[in-house]
Amino acid sequence: MIIVKQALKKYTSINIKATYQDWDVSTTYMFGDIVFSEQYYYRSVVDNNTGEIPVKDSPRWLLWSISNRYAQIDLHAGTETVWSPLTALAPTDNALITVFPSNSNNVVALGKVSAKDVTIVVKDASGVIQQTQTNGSYPRPNANTWYNYYFDAFQIVGNSESFYFNIVPIQGGSIEVRATADDSGEAKVGFMVVGNSLHVGDSLFNISTAIEDNSIWDTDGFGISTVSEREASESLDIDVQYPSTNTNKVKIMVRDIVGKIVLFIGDEQANSRYDHLMILGKVDSFTPVISNPVVTKASFQISEVL
Repeated sequence: MIIVKQALKKYTSINIKATYQDWDVSTTYMFGDIVFSEQYYYRSVVDNNTGEIPVKDSPRWLLWSISNRYAQIDLHAGTETVWSPLTALAPTDNALITVFPSNSNNVVALGKVSAKDVTIVVKDASGVIQQTQTNGSYPRPNANTWYNYYFDAFQIVGNSESFYFNIVPIQGGSIEVRATADDSGEAKVGFMVVGNSLHVGDSLFNISTAIEDNSIWDTDGFGISTVSEREASESLDIDVQYPSTNTNKVKIMVRDIVGKIVLFIGDEQANSRYDHLMILGKVDSFTPVISNPVVTKASFQISEVL
């Protein structure tokens, strides 16, 4: 299993137009004005708002929403960046195109993608292409055999896909990610995580997945139930194994991500059939068992973050 911490904070460019203008230190904002600052939109809650930097805990600004431009790198599973003729800087592009520095990163992973295909282009500091790779939607086999009938149910995830790329880390280079619009004329990316892969062990068979209902149910004194619907979330229970000599190293890596939202990739194959083994979430528990001096097995309980 691989763990990837988000290293991407800003882009070099993205072909989606901004809904609201950048916050300006010298501009006076009135109640209800909305500005863009550090990936988010903020709404002024007072009149004559000047010089107050929009931050989450500001008494003068209300965190309004994640920007459509930056939703794909926001570390919450419920957000997404949507390219369409209405949001596009150039509708003729027919794709969501994001460009950012390469530096020392060796992984680009995208989840909850609705697109015809995803292409990455890695260039060096001189602009020379060093790597190009395209991943299309996984061709689901026809259910003409017992094997396909059984396993198709676990491979299909609605209209969304996961894409995982091993890339060449190039200091001073650039990476272009192009998600081509599908037949609906849109391209959507739920999350894109760019960073360095941390290998915490080989995933073992018998991975279990679950869907958790986060809706709020309430029953009054007459027995009438009401529900406040919320997005469902997923969870994974994964067993891994690694050399016993790496036990302390793995524990340090896991301790470093406790309480943080990171990307977990249970299946390290770039063309994985199992889209649901890539999850943006947090470690609920990590339990290593030193079976013998050679091999240690450990259990991860991971839950998706909404």
